[in-house]
Amino acid sequence: MEQTAVKKTPAVEVEKNGFKFKALMSADLMIAHLYIEQIDKEHEWDINTKDLIDFLNNAGIIYGIKNDILEKLLTEPVFNKNIEIARGDIPGKGIDSGFELLFELAGDKAPVVGDDGYIDYKNINLISNAVTGQPLAKKIPAAAGSPGITVTGEKVPGKIGKDKALPKGANTAISNENPNLLIAAKDGAITFSNNLISIDNVYKINSNVDTATGNIDFVGSLQISGDVKSGFQVKAVGNIEIGKNIEDAQVISEGSVVAKGGFVGSGKGLIKATEDVFVKYVENQEIIAGNDVNIGGEAMNSRIIAKNAVVLKGQKAVIVGGCISAGKLIEASTVGSEFGTPTLVRAGYNTELMDELNKVDAEINRLNNDNERIKKALYTLVRLELDNKLSPAQKAPMKQLKDQQVEIPNHVEKLVKRKDELVAKLNENKKARIEVKDTVYPGTTIQIGMLKREINKVINHCAFGVSHDKIIIMSQG
Repeated sequence: MEQTAVKKTPAVEVEKNGFKFKALMSADLMIAHLYIEQIDKEHEWDINTKDLIDFLNNAGIIYGIKNDILEKLLTEPVFNKNIEIARGDIPGKGIDSGFELLFELAGDKAPVVGDDGYIDYKNINLISNAVTGQPLAKKIPAAAGSPGITVTGEKVPGKIGKDKALPKGANTAISNENPNLLIAAKDGAITFSNNLISIDNVYKINSNVDTATGNIDFVGSLQISGDVKSGFQVKAVGNIEIGKNIEDAQVISEGSVVAKGGFVGSGKGLIKATEDVFVKYVENQEIIAGNDVNIGGEAMNSRIIAKNAVVLKGQKAVIVGGCISAGKLIEASTVGSEFGTPTLVRAGYNTELMDELNKVDAEINRLNNDNERIKKALYTLVRLELDNKLSPAQKAPMKQLKDQQVEIPNHVEKLVKRKDELVAKLNENKKARIEVKDTVYPGTTIQIGMLKREINKVINHCAFGVSHDKIIIMSQG
């Protein structure tokens, strides 16, 4: 509460023993003054503390009285001057509203020390992710300051602090259910800068992904200017763009992956994208794409699977070694090598169906083997029964084996039917093609659907397709 020294309340006066006493209070009643005037020169100063306190109390001044000043006035009176004789407690300044962050700042995150005492630099969690609707900040309401007391003993409430808005930045919103809650309006990375909270759907890492960043797991898109080093993992709901190379690392995206460098390692790396993959070249690694894989150079000793197409472009559009699979199209300049490197390229090939087919085959074999073992066991038990040597304890197992013997053919029949369906689906994509602009070398196996063809001589400028249930070679001119 502001004090106004000039404005005062009306004075209270009293005369005693030749002296006039005046009590004056400020307009806010926080300060009181005592004015003493000698009106009879014949009277000596003979006033005690009780006289002064009684006068002040009668004037309404009961709090904050300065007793040391009163004591001094008994021996050293001050006339014709305002003396501050009491002061109240000023109400405390209010506390402005604030906010509490409901997420961990990325800069506060540190490597975790494992039970073995080693620091796990891979799981630093550089990015603070948010999903739509996630609470980001909670308002701390403004609060009143401490109450004050006037010289008249009245309590004065403290001032209320200023109400400040929540730190609403880009892609954030005030909750409809709670006006004191800031939430994310979209998925992305949380940033807290210039006292504002924002959500960015594209997160930029201006460095390598290594021990300085740890593994990356982001709900938006990522832009990485450097390499992704061996042993680290990068995951994103959106697209991932990598400015340099990928080593023996895992890069997994629910969108597309673009690597402006190569993808080379010892076979421990993986790029997996729900949509497309673009990479300059690949060696000894694995790529899986829900749509296309585009390679700007060679693919050497790698496993590549694309639901639609694998396309190699450029002067070094070479496939050497490994296994390349695509749903509809494989395109390259050269397949295999003059050294006869085993190379498998297959189009019209569905890895999910093939995995199921392999499992069905394995189960059929298992059931057939079980059936043979049951036949042998039953033969022994039946011989015992014919010779009246079958014990009571052997009768129950014998019945179980007979029941299984009846059920196994039914299961096998169902599995064989499913196998036929899978084979039919694998063979139905007769429009799948493998196109080679320059050379196919011996050692290469061409597969379209379930059909295979071993290449035993050099073939130039050709395409492979299916006609009359055979893989045929078509000239590319």
